[in-house]
Amino acid sequence: MTSYSLEVEALPFPAAVVNADGLLQATNQKYRRRCGSSTPKLGAPPPPWDDPAAAPVTLPLSDSSQLLVWVDFAKGLPRDLFHLSRLAAAGKLMSAVVHEINNALSGIVGYSQLLQEKCENSRLQADVQRIHQEAIRTSQVVDNLLRFSRQGTGRQQPIDLRGLIRRCLELKQRSLRLKSIELDLDLEPSLPHVLGDEGLLLQVLINLITNAEQSIHGVRDHGRIRLQVRRREDSLVLEVSDDGPGVPAEIRDSLFEPFVTRRSGEEGTGLGLSLCREILEQHDAQIELADGPGPGACFRVTLPTWNDQESSAEPELPKSSRPRPIRGRRIVVVEDEPVIREIVTRALTGNRNRIVAFERGEDALPYLESEAVDLVISDIHRPGLNGVDLYRGLATRRPELLGRFLFLTGDTVGKSTQEFLERSRAHHLAKPILIEELQAKVEEILRERDQPGGLFAESPSRESSSQA
Repeated sequence: MTSYSLEVEALPFPAAVVNADGLLQATNQKYRRRCGSSTPKLGAPPPPWDDPAAAPVTLPLSDSSQLLVWVDFAKGLPRDLFHLSRLAAAGKLMSAVVHEINNALSGIVGYSQLLQEKCENSRLQADVQRIHQEAIRTSQVVDNLLRFSRQGTGRQQPIDLRGLIRRCLELKQRSLRLKSIELDLDLEPSLPHVLGDEGLLLQVLINLITNAEQSIHGVRDHGRIRLQVRRREDSLVLEVSDDGPGVPAEIRDSLFEPFVTRRSGEEGTGLGLSLCREILEQHDAQIELADGPGPGACFRVTLPTWNDQESSAEPELPKSSRPRPIRGRRIVVVEDEPVIREIVTRALTGNRNRIVAFERGEDALPYLESEAVDLVISDIHRPGLNGVDLYRGLATRRPELLGRFLFLTGDTVGKSTQEFLERSRAHHLAKPILIEELQAKVEEILRERDQPGGLFAESPSRESSSQA
């Protein structure tokens, strides 16, 4: 089951997702029933709609897909459609907003690092270090928010559940604090990884904690949530329990059905738990209402472990080491943000390096077609000739340059960005950029260039011109 179908199936009216070519990607049961004998097939155009009373409404999901819903206008527009429209618009705006935030944070992170190198006053240096740390923390929150808002990619990979919980709490801690709700963590010190889609499992965690938070807030202005993870043979058992009012007996059997909620008013949509169940079934996992330590609700999630590989109690951060100086290289920087362009240039200037910087891809392309270049550092998203188009524009003219790209991006979880980076296998760094990481990455790529038969050997591109 695709991640699109998870959300579409829960909608209260006929709905389908189509791609940029107008071909079906997902449908829900209500849509399939209304099509009657004209059974819709995924990968084909939608069949003719024979109900004149219902008209399609189109909502953009991304640059490459749209949501079609059919509404009986004689009955008026349902409230859920207005809510869905707002969500679609917010999701489409999210990537652009995050890109701008990460560009600004790159400036704060970069200049704070440059200042630290020049600060001789210890107190001033500590203040600059605090600015640097807070900018990094902000970028982590922004990244977590973007991962949560994205559609699942459908790609499953080993996931450290402790790290996933930490990202979830970074997003929820302020909301819990404002409602005077304490969260107790009870995690075993060493846990195996699970195999899954990080964005979808993050959505499950946030839904469960939000569900508990809103249930408590509906009856009093303080409370406690407990999150526990334990190993059980070849599974991890995660429990989220609260000291709220619990689940009414009359809805316990239907709690995981769409539009069933234990809360009242605007707080509850009745979709969170049904989506949790669908996502977990996609991961060969289970969710159930269990007996908790107190009178409140307790939801138990059982996730199969992956290869029983242990993770450390706390993930170790890579130790920073001073990279070898980069000497005598010819580096082209293509970046439309003046602050990032200057930081990258300053970080690599010196030691007889020659740095040529361009704001526009259109200006950089003729230079790259004719000059000897050791490395190209380019952002991916910018007006005009963006990074992907610049890369593809060189596929037939200078294919030997394709292995010499280092991309900078503020959106590593965007579907189109992910697909391009995976297909091209191009080097990349996520914004905001740390100067030592940039220098180390550049040195790594240049070392590969110097190896016989390495990445920089004159060879066909990794993303062929036919794909471009």
